[in-house]
Amino acid sequence: MRADAVIRRKAALSSSSFTENKSGGGANNSGNTSHSNKRLSPTTAAPSDHISVDDVSKYGQSFSSEMAHRLHVALSQKRWGYPAAISALLLLLLLSGAIERGRRFVVRRARILGQNDHFVRAWSLIDSESLETLKRAEHYYNQQLPKIKVAARNFHVHAYFASLKRYVTTEKVGWYEMIGYRVKEHARLLASDKRDDYRVEKDKCVMMEFFERNQFPMPKIFKVWRVKSKAIQDLTERPEQILGDTKFPVFLKSCHLTQGSSKGTTPVKSLLELKDSWTWFHRWINAKWQYRSDDWERPWAADMNLLTNTLVPGLLIQGPFEIPKGPGCQFMELKVEVLYGYAYLAISNEPYKGTIITRDGNIEVYPGIRRGITNAAIQNPEETKWVEEEGHLPKVWAMAERAAKIIGADEIRIDIFIRRGDPDGVNINENSLSSGMGYRAHSTFLARIWAEGHFKEWYNVYDNQIPVYMQTEADSPNFNHAANAS
Repeated sequence: MRADAVIRRKAALSSSSFTENKSGGGANNSGNTSHSNKRLSPTTAAPSDHISVDDVSKYGQSFSSEMAHRLHVALSQKRWGYPAAISALLLLLLLSGAIERGRRFVVRRARILGQNDHFVRAWSLIDSESLETLKRAEHYYNQQLPKIKVAARNFHVHAYFASLKRYVTTEKVGWYEMIGYRVKEHARLLASDKRDDYRVEKDKCVMMEFFERNQFPMPKIFKVWRVKSKAIQDLTERPEQILGDTKFPVFLKSCHLTQGSSKGTTPVKSLLELKDSWTWFHRWINAKWQYRSDDWERPWAADMNLLTNTLVPGLLIQGPFEIPKGPGCQFMELKVEVLYGYAYLAISNEPYKGTIITRDGNIEVYPGIRRGITNAAIQNPEETKWVEEEGHLPKVWAMAERAAKIIGADEIRIDIFIRRGDPDGVNINENSLSSGMGYRAHSTFLARIWAEGHFKEWYNVYDNQIPVYMQTEADSPNFNHAANAS
């Protein structure tokens, strides 16, 4: 009986979770996943006989509204007296708050620990494969450092990013510290000079306009809305005209919600689903339009929230990045770290979380719990050999560097889709100026390069007073310099 109850509870939880593309972008994984057209309310937990601890953790903000509903039912059926009902509700609310605070504390500390150099090196003392991975990362850093210095001397950093230098007083700075400095400086520039250049990352609509203006290949943007009533009207009255004969799924994205914890993207698997499940989509749009980002997972949350609180809500609908059908790894989203105009490495969650790809063509994967925690890599597995053999990487590095040069960023992450059998089909997905990704054994070296570049002033500075999200190649001296040099 107890086992049956557990199965029913897990089924209820499973059925209520959002269906969302694992990359957070426009990749089409429909060939590998089957979905039901039935959707639950985005603000209500799945029905079950009891609310469990798992429910509290999973549904967060919706928990209190669910409890209020159940209290109303209990009172209307005269199952509880008012004193007992109110006492039970207060107890449950206190419990939910304590669990949520505890969960957030653990997540924040785990993220900070994972980036810590001492944590990474500690594993290398007790795990020989972890030690070898760390040695390769250090060798790679020493190999690439002279190339980065050359690139930096020819690179022009926009003044919006160069002002970060005021915080860097040593080369020995952690990755999270550097991002924290950046976010603090951007919050200062917003307050003092009303600079909103951070929108190139934090407003997806602005980000996509930047990519389109600079003619980056990308999944098609069908429509952008800044007025909620217009978005609802268009999606109910003329979705066929907007989407045409596109392939599905397509993706609804909240422009002002870029943090993963905001769950600001949801797939639409067909026109039929959009119509049959319109009540669900309508509620999702309303809920996300009202929601404001809270970067609680990161230590820079307070300063980041100052930036994201200024964003104007919006919605866009984007087409898929088509993935070929076949066994094994057919697609990867490479998140490329570019420092001073030089693409240093990429990280991906395909085929395993935290896969590292370096410029020398080496691919490190971390399957399983032990390898994932201790950073004990397996090199160049059979399932990813197509990435190097088909010639995808030179195109990925070039695209990422071009985006960084237009923006003029000292550091930026550029996310790029690739698919097996189509090395010319690289597509840009998004960017990040505040990447909390775990770069494993490379985290320390990435931070060192970023900090040293500011500490020793490797680069040139320019300020054309144009917001970085409005810039093109014509506005950036990085391209003028390259033309003169040739």
